[in-house]
Amino acid sequence: MSLFTLWMIVINTTFWLVCCFGTAWVVHKWLPSSIYKKMDWFFKERSFEKSFYRMIRLAKWKDKLPEWGKVWNFEKNHLKQELSLEYVDRFILETYRAEIGHMGMAVLGFACILVNPSDFAQMALICSIVNVVVQIPFCFIQRFNRPRLVRLKARLEKRSQL
Repeated sequence: MSLFTLWMIVINTTFWLVCCFGTAWVVHKWLPSSIYKKMDWFFKERSFEKSFYRMIRLAKWKDKLPEWGKVWNFEKNHLKQELSLEYVDRFILETYRAEIGHMGMAVLGFACILVNPSDFAQMALICSIVNVVVQIPFCFIQRFNRPRLVRLKARLEKRSQL
């Protein structure tokens, strides 16, 4: 293996680690929670989504994908144990963050083209497209879970008013 090939592996590996983990860190640590309220129109469930998620059988495979809530001190598995309004609010916030984070990773991944020599632009473009394909299911999962959590929140609010 040439020194150039080794160097390109190091550069590209570093790029993808910084792109993915850096985006997640920025979304969780720098974006204020209030920004998601202003983007309510973006996060609303669209009329075709339920049937689309049924068609791709999302409910059957969504829990098989890796989940990094632990990194941000949030355990989605605690829903059954900690069924409180505060927990559900936090869960909804985490779905906002995860969706924006994965979308950001998908878009920023195209910067891979810039860190590679022009001779490798085609390979970098392919890597960027594969990255988009990898990020899409994670966005689907957030969009699938959020309406259910919003309905749960409404039921909990109603119950607390009784």
